[in-house]
Amino acid sequence: MTLLVQRLEKNNIRGGSLFLLMFIATIIVLTRSTSLDTYSHGNYMSILILLLDAVQPPMLRQAIRPEKDESVDADQPPMLRKAIRPENDESVDADQPPLMRQAICPEYHESGRNLSIVLNVTDWKHVEDEIFEQGIVDVKKITQEANDTISGIYPGTHHAASIWNDALSKKVRVGNYWYLPGGHWIPADCFPRWKVAIIIPFRDRFVHLPIFLRHLVPFMKVQSLEFGIFVIEQANDLQFNRAMLMNVGFLESQNVTQWDCFILHDVDHIPLNYGNYYGCGGMPRHFLSGVDRWGYKLKYNGNFGGVTGFTRDQILSINGFPNVYWGWGGEDDDIFKRVKSVGLTRTRPKSPVGYYNVIPHHHESAPKNKNRVCLLRHYQQRLHTDGLNNLKYERPSVNLLQLYTNISVDIRHLPWNEKDWPDCRQDAA
Repeated sequence: MTLLVQRLEKNNIRGGSLFLLMFIATIIVLTRSTSLDTYSHGNYMSILILLLDAVQPPMLRQAIRPEKDESVDADQPPMLRKAIRPENDESVDADQPPLMRQAICPEYHESGRNLSIVLNVTDWKHVEDEIFEQGIVDVKKITQEANDTISGIYPGTHHAASIWNDALSKKVRVGNYWYLPGGHWIPADCFPRWKVAIIIPFRDRFVHLPIFLRHLVPFMKVQSLEFGIFVIEQANDLQFNRAMLMNVGFLESQNVTQWDCFILHDVDHIPLNYGNYYGCGGMPRHFLSGVDRWGYKLKYNGNFGGVTGFTRDQILSINGFPNVYWGWGGEDDDIFKRVKSVGLTRTRPKSPVGYYNVIPHHHESAPKNKNRVCLLRHYQQRLHTDGLNNLKYERPSVNLLQLYTNISVDIRHLPWNEKDWPDCRQDAA
């Protein structure tokens, strides 16, 4: 309330002008809700303060909060979150009030519309030409320039944030989106409702990746989401550790921007329905209701694999993901147990909205984790000590490509907590 009074005194707003601004703030809230009760009094006041700021001369305007303010809640209305848009964006009229410059991108609810799925093997040139069309030359140019810029970040610098900002300062208009290097897409004609990081644990799936991106990029654009795609590549011959790669992806992707949520996505899973909305509501979310190889069913109701989503705070609340699962199997069930143990409730789309096809495998499957049964049995003992807070890895190699950011990392076995963890290392399932 004190902040509101300051704005009123500063702008000499009173009487009919104040009533008009309050009326506009009410309309803005009602466009997102059937009643003002849906939002807190604090959020309503924040909207009113934004309107008061809007009537200041442009040189005097100030942001409500710093860009990296950790207090921003992903559940707040998007109009209270700062847009991540390239500087000098000619599409924005700086003289217009901030809330009036662009409409908020709508949520996508057309659940009856299915994707046209073609899972044939394809090459990168075909996929890039299909997605970027005539813009491919400019896309390649700014991506190469951005790579040259971020080369100073690794192996380390004290100015990583400013270097990332410089690297992502250029953009190319591709249809109704702005493209930024490394597979970062921002709606050009509306204010993004959600900012979504797609995290893909990866190793040796080079046949799958172009097929996957050929479908995922148009899928996300139809839903009018701001999104970035991060491929987290395990750069060694140890058994595959999907969950540890997810931890790395969660941390490293936040160097680019402050994402509202993170979707952990297997590279061989292709969504079949545009109504399977990848926005950040209803988290934590399991996006699968069935896959083709199981007759469009799930093997069991507690299944939490393939494609899952969390907000940042939810990932922190479960201490990220377990680092001890080397080989196939177990980590998804462990993560679901973590979710339930901290009182979170999983959501899932109804069939057929949540149906997926799985790209046929062109490689040998990873060996099963022989320790998974013991690890699952004792997940509770490791919950607060196995995850983000004990994660260690060598500084990764980062490469911005046209369709994604590749983060290659040499992850290793972490020290076993002999004091608190039952020894499952020799257990056989």
